[in-house]
Amino acid sequence: MLRRSSTAFNLARQKLLDWSLPSVPLLETKRLLLRQLRASDLKDIFEYASDPEVSRYTLWDTHTTIDETRVFLSYILDQHRHGEGMVWAVTLRSTGKMVGTCGFGSLKIRDSRAELGFALSRKFWNQGLTTEAVAAVLHFIFADLKLNRVEARCDVDNVASARVLEKSGMRFEGILRQHARIKGQFRNLRLYSILSSEYRR
Repeated sequence: MLRRSSTAFNLARQKLLDWSLPSVPLLETKRLLLRQLRASDLKDIFEYASDPEVSRYTLWDTHTTIDETRVFLSYILDQHRHGEGMVWAVTLRSTGKMVGTCGFGSLKIRDSRAELGFALSRKFWNQGLTTEAVAAVLHFIFADLKLNRVEARCDVDNVASARVLEKSGMRFEGILRQHARIKGQFRNLRLYSILSSEYRR
């Protein structure tokens, strides 16, 4: 079995931890600023996380109280503090309003891969904003963290998310049968991925 250098793994993990809070890098696109999440975002997060249509295909349940949102935000920030991922607040350049999140988790330094995730307020669907945010995050992952592979999963019925992943250059790899329990049901998920070599092309 091929052994990989533990020193290389530690250096890769340290590279991520070097972006530790409160220094989450600011990512900019034509219409968006992706910035560090903060406590003042609670109201905006609750606004879309309490929408059953937004959470229809997510692993997290529809938020019913602001306290649920507070726990959710704390969990995301803890992931980053422990070097397990990074999630940005997606904000509009024009108004500064936070309209969603985009980032990555399930970071596996040994295998040089992570899993992409995103959510967006329904008020801003069908405007290409999620694709714009995903492009910024993928650039950071491949150009700055220099990971080799990014994966993403979505429910087989989540056509909108599948379209975002395909527009972002990710390849469909297959169906993960009854891979996740979503809203009490075992659901089939579509698996997508993109490699560093494909991204550079």
